[in-house]
Amino acid sequence: MDINDFFVVTKKGTFLRKNNIKYMTIGLRDTTGVIEGKIWERVDEFQDMFDKNDLVYVKSKSRFYQDKPQLNITDIKRVEEPLTMDELKAFFPEGQRASKTVREEFAELVNSIQSPYIKSLFSAFTEQSGLADKFYLYPASIGVHHVYLGGLLEHSVSVAQMAKEAVRFCGGNLDIVIAGSLLHDIGKVDEMEIKGTFRYSDNGRLLGHITLGVIIFDSLVKKIRDFPIQISDIIKHIIISHHGVEEWGSPRKPMTIEALIVHYIDNLDAKVAGVKEYMMENMEDGTWTTFHRLYESRFYKTQEGVYGD
Repeated sequence: MDINDFFVVTKKGTFLRKNNIKYMTIGLRDTTGVIEGKIWERVDEFQDMFDKNDLVYVKSKSRFYQDKPQLNITDIKRVEEPLTMDELKAFFPEGQRASKTVREEFAELVNSIQSPYIKSLFSAFTEQSGLADKFYLYPASIGVHHVYLGGLLEHSVSVAQMAKEAVRFCGGNLDIVIAGSLLHDIGKVDEMEIKGTFRYSDNGRLLGHITLGVIIFDSLVKKIRDFPIQISDIIKHIIISHHGVEEWGSPRKPMTIEALIVHYIDNLDAKVAGVKEYMMENMEDGTWTTFHRLYESRFYKTQEGVYGD
């Protein structure tokens, strides 16, 4: 059967057959799921025409290989036109939690902040043109964790909710922890852009979301009269240090109780979500995933109904 449609490329690799002829394997996604595609001819021609995370138009024929559906691709072209928000929903899944619910939880966290200065940050946040809209819509990453519409908001809210509980046991300034949790990844609204689909922007590649986050944070602080420098520096330190170590992209290690809390819970939420999402599409059998290159491990899926003695 002919399958001629739009997809997002989730993976791309070129390999050699036994006769040393190249072929290409790609992953293709829309809201119905992910399917594997094969390009057997014109591989060199297609090699540089598209990349992972691009939106492409595919001409192909469907078949089953080892009891799994597969597309034999005869033509593939990258789509350059940007998508509208509604069109994006045809290619990016949405989170399991309703967007309205997560936004309400975001508002509850902001309303719980006692400091008038810190609370005013979020008034400036909602008033800055386009900032909140992108924060509510964008994924938290392009290919690692919370890779779905609203993922950035959901991740930030989850970190804030867990960090809030951690303060009960570890101590720390609750207002600082909530604000730092909600804003730690704010730079991702400029690190990514919509061109065809989500991809890294030029300044995202050049500066990264931590630097961009500091720039956005400073722009919010400037709108608030007499904002305390100490509070600004402490929250900014959370943004700068939330990856924990230099090799993960942070120019400073966490040096406050609040920054330590945000760092470890951010890492926990991102990794658990990333593994869960990987399990959805990369199970080798009923219990083990294929090898996860980023996390350098396979993962075992604990079955429901397993109880200890």
